[in-house]
Amino acid sequence: MPAAQKPKTSAKGLETRERIVDVAVRFIARNGARGTSLADIAAEAGVSQTGLLYHFRSKEALLNAVMDRHLTFTEEWLWGDGPDPGIKIVDIIARHMTSWPSQHDDKVYSLLGMNTVVLGENVSPDTDLHPRLVDGYRTTIDRVTATLRSAQQRGEMRDDIDPQLKAMEIIAFCYGLEAAWLVDPTIPVADAATRWATQQTTQMAKP
Repeated sequence: MPAAQKPKTSAKGLETRERIVDVAVRFIARNGARGTSLADIAAEAGVSQTGLLYHFRSKEALLNAVMDRHLTFTEEWLWGDGPDPGIKIVDIIARHMTSWPSQHDDKVYSLLGMNTVVLGENVSPDTDLHPRLVDGYRTTIDRVTATLRSAQQRGEMRDDIDPQLKAMEIIAFCYGLEAAWLVDPTIPVADAATRWATQQTTQMAKP
């Protein structure tokens, strides 16, 4: 007999699952994962705790779904123009940052805030999400390093710049401006990001 196939999730089930993740992102951004219970999330999402556990068998499973949401968001804006933007990656980053609103919203603020809070809660190697966060950081550094190295091979970027160190510098800038905007969304993010991108391009490009 053929193996039994796992039943497909209905459209209603998918909608419920997405709503649960939406609520979890908002609550974790505000209260942290440790300060947010499954009961809190279930009540806000309009489901029972048993119903929540039907979609996510544990809090760790829900946290991973929340992190998947952030990963999808990042993939869309950072690599949406293609896998190898070269030194234009700084322009892509600046373009993304100029789209941040001057007041906190339920999407960008919640996603960036959630990610920042989860990072803070999982800096210790013995925390549940630490391995995933380390792997995600290293993967991003590797991908940015690869596109910068490709830019060098194409003759677009100066040969005396270390692609990996520059990638680390770029990601550090992103983390820093994200944190500043989360604290005060009225700061001139667009001007800061645009000027930074111009400076980086001037520094990296071959004369």
